[in-house]
Amino acid sequence: MDWKEQALSPKVWLILTAIIHTFVGMLSTYDSTNDNETMILGIMLIIPVYMLYAAFMTEGQAQARLAAVFAGPIVVWFLVCAAMGLEPTYATENVEWKLSPELIPPLFFWGMTALTGLLGWNMEESATEA
Repeated sequence: MDWKEQALSPKVWLILTAIIHTFVGMLSTYDSTNDNETMILGIMLIIPVYMLYAAFMTEGQAQARLAAVFAGPIVVWFLVCAAMGLEPTYATENVEWKLSPELIPPLFFWGMTALTGLLGWNMEESATEA
């Protein structure tokens, strides 16, 4: 597998996004004194479990479709939240969703995961065996 194929592999993006979502997106900003953040963290940490399942327990078309189904709605939700300028009330620090450079990294990782899933949506199962 050459680097181009690997860069467009849903498995690679599922793993990368799961790790970044867990450590950068959730655990690095977690405030254990805030019960609301603890409840949301518990739900948000379920997402990487599904993503890692898709990465390691499926392959080919099934993996691509799971990548698109998991990541696509998150990209859309990020854009909707930013367009609406939502301000979560549960967070310890003041957070405001808006279209800004801070939104580029999560949109990139979730977007690439969704894109690789869409690109492989109709892949032939025989293509994965080669």
